[in-house]
Amino acid sequence: MPSSFHNLIEINIENNEDVGRTIIPSNALLQLEKLQQITIQGSCGGLEEVFEVVVVEGSGSSESKTLVPIPNLTQVKLDGVYDLKYLWKSNQWMVLEFPNLTTLSIEWCCSLKHVFTCSMVGSLVQLQELHISVCFDMEVIVKEDEEEEECDAKVNEIILPRLNSLKLHDLPTLKGFCLGKKAFSLPALDTLQIKNCSHIKVFTKGHLSTPHLKVIDTDFGICDVRTDVNSFIETKLEEVCTNIIIYSSVFLIIFSYIIR
Repeated sequence: MPSSFHNLIEINIENNEDVGRTIIPSNALLQLEKLQQITIQGSCGGLEEVFEVVVVEGSGSSESKTLVPIPNLTQVKLDGVYDLKYLWKSNQWMVLEFPNLTTLSIEWCCSLKHVFTCSMVGSLVQLQELHISVCFDMEVIVKEDEEEEECDAKVNEIILPRLNSLKLHDLPTLKGFCLGKKAFSLPALDTLQIKNCSHIKVFTKGHLSTPHLKVIDTDFGICDVRTDVNSFIETKLEEVCTNIIIYSSVFLIIFSYIIR
C-alpha cells in the first residue's frame, strides 16, 4: 500500500497473501478524501479488517466521539475474503462515516459477524443497494454499539432514505437485520430478498417502516407483505413449525404401520 493515501481513488486487491491484517491503517483515515471504490477478492490470508480504527491513548476520557468521514467512497465489493472479521472494528470514541456510499456487496466472507454499527449506519444517506450472501458467521447486519444505552438515547430512528434493494442470501446464522431497540425507516425499499436464512427470527426488534415494499422474495416464493416485515417473518415461522409438526405426525403414523 502507498505511503500516502491523499491521491488514492481506487483500491483493487485480488488473491494477495501478503496484504497483512488491515488495508487502510488508522494514520491514513484522514487521507481518503479521493477514495471512490474498494474491491477485495479472493484469498488474502490474515486480512481481518479493511479500515483500522484504533483507540488513541487518553481518548477514553473524552465524552464525544470523533467522526471520520470517508466522503467520496461510493462502491465496496468484498468477495471471498474468508478471514475478514470487520469492515472496521468499532469503538466508542471513533466512528467512520460513509455519506456517499451507494453500493455494498459482500459475498463469501465467512468470518464476518456484522456489517454496520448503529452509531454509523445513519450516515449511509446515499446507500441504494446492500447485498450480503454466503457469510456463514453473519449474525446481524446492524450491530448494537458497545455503549447501547448511549446509542439508544441519541438515536430514536435510523433512516436509510435511498436504500431500495436489500438482498440477504445463504446466511445460516443470521438472527435479524438489527436486534437492538432502534426504529428503522426504509422509505425507498422496494426489493427485499431473504433466502436460505434459516435462523432469522425477526427483521428488527424496534419499529420498522417500509411504505413502498409490497412483496418479499423468500424461500417460500414471492410473498405479499400485507402487514409488515416483522409480522410476515413471524407468520412464516409459525407456518413452518406447524408444517413440521404435521409432517412429523404423519411420519410417525406411517412408521408405526410399517413396523407392525
